Amino acid sequence: MTFNAHPFQLLEINVISGQDLAPVSKSMRTYAVVWVHPGRKLSTKIDQNGHINPQWNEKFVFRVDETFINAENSSIMIEIYAAAWLRDVQIGSVRVLISNLFPSNYNNNKMRFVALQVRRPVGKTSGDP
Repeated sequence: MTFNAHPFQLLEINVISGQDLAPVSKSMRTYAVVWVHPGRKLSTKIDQNGHINPQWNEKFVFRVDETFINAENSSIMIEIYAAAWLRDVQIGSVRVLISNLFPSNYNNNKMRFVALQVRRPVGKTSGDP
């Protein structure tokens, strides 16, 4: 019996907060959806009070293989939504290339903090008129 296990690593993402998000309603209750593969999306809890400056500070762990880590186009997607009665409203999204997080000489035990610019659904960055 042969077992073909592909080596994998755990990719840990901590979604901390949002700042100056586009105000899509008077009392925004926001959450973020995070994924590396569209078939496995994870979500933060809804921030009931943060309005345009939500605080989540939630950790997500994804199992990824070396191929994913080394591919030029591999990315992490984060979408931010305002919870609503009928349908949640997308406030914006962020796509982060893995290659931007892990330079070729990275130390896999090293933690890295990155601030990201949220793109609104129309393509503008948050804070643009």
